[in-house]
Amino acid sequence: MNQQKEHRITIKIADADAFRLPVKESEESFYRHVIEQINNNVNRFRYGANADTPSAALAKVTLYYATMLYRQTNLINSQAEILGDFEARIDSLLEGTD
Repeated sequence: MNQQKEHRITIKIADADAFRLPVKESEESFYRHVIEQINNNVNRFRYGANADTPSAALAKVTLYYATMLYRQTNLINSQAEILGDFEARIDSLLEGTD
């Protein structure tokens, strides 16, 4: 079979200990982009007039991403429910039209 190669990339986010993570070769650039964005966002909280500690900055970014994921998941679930209701309504309208 055509099994994708995996790379073990080193992840370094903020001041947390680095760790290695296996990722599919085709997804490596995606992971690197996400890591870069996380670090950019952490740095936005860490520097400036109201700078946060590295831990607080990382916690804020984590909460931000978790909130985005929750909202997206909630939206997708709502859309799936609306679509299911719509399909059920169409099915009921088409009953007996065979």
